[in-house]
Parts: sequence; C-alpha cells; structure tokens
Amino acid sequence: MVLKHKQSHQIGPRCKEGPKGEDKYCAESLETLMNFVISKLGKNVQAFSSSFLSKQEEYTVEGVHNLGGKAVMCHRLNFQKAVFYCHEVHETTAFMVPLLAGDGTKTQALAVCHFDTSVLNFELFRQIMKVDPGTNPLCHFLGNKSILWVPNLATEGASQTKIVV
Repeated sequence: MVLKHKQSHQIGPRCKEGPKGEDKYCAESLETLMNFVISKLGKNVQAFSSSFLSKQEEYTVEGVHNLGGKAVMCHRLNFQKAVFYCHEVHETTAFMVPLLAGDGTKTQALAVCHFDTSVLNFELFRQIMKVDPGTNPLCHFLGNKSILWVPNLATEGASQTKIVV
C-alpha cells in the first residue's frame, strides 16, 4: 500500500471547540498537558508521535500495530507560544504504522480510527469522505505536531518514536 502525505500548514481547532463525546483541554504548559493526560489515563503512560520526513510525500505502509482504544491526543496549535489542544475521544482506536519513505528511509506515523462518526462535523465529514456522519468509520493520520498518549500496557510490541513539537 502506498500512502501520499503532504505537510499541512492549517491552524488546528480552537481550544473551546470540538465534537460532542470527547473530553478536551487547552494546555498552555507541559505541566497542564501532563495533568490532563494523567487525569484520563493514569500515571503509567507512553507518548508517541508521527515522524513524517520533510521533502518526502510518498510512503509504503509496512505494517500496522494496534495501540489500543484508550488514548489522549494533543495537537500543537499555531500560536507564538506552545499551546496544545488535547482531547480524549471515545470509540476510537490508535495505531502505529511503520513506513518506508520513497528514498528508502524507515519512519512511522500514527493513525486514529473513529468508530462513532455521528458526533463529527457534518459538513467537513461529508466534504472529505462523501458520506454522512454515523455511516462509516473515519481513519486518519496524525501529523508531526501531535502527541498520542496511551497507557503503558497498550504499547507492547509497538515501536516508540521521538516526540516532535
């Protein structure tokens, strides 16, 4: 399977917005980010991040590792200081996907599948997927500026990556 990836330069979601069915938080420091993660997952957690390569747009998927259905995602927002939009989405499964870049470099990416799409943005879901929310699961990759937190028990057999923020 070949994956095409382009870096996105869009500003992420506002901290006060988000779909129903998710617990969300806008973290303006590492301490508040960790407090939110610990409140949702406990203290024994593991962090993962995608590592798409600059100037690489084509990847071959080499496998998929299930990281489990309990996770907190934190997305860095485009502000002058570090601000993360963190959220725990219910009925979601996270995956680590080993990739082979077009130049032969091995890397990895995070993917998330949402199984309850009835709470997602109707217009956006319809525009991107050409289907109505609530009818099909939605899976997508997380960019380099996102951190996925999972309980340590869910990470057996998965490879860890450096966090890029």
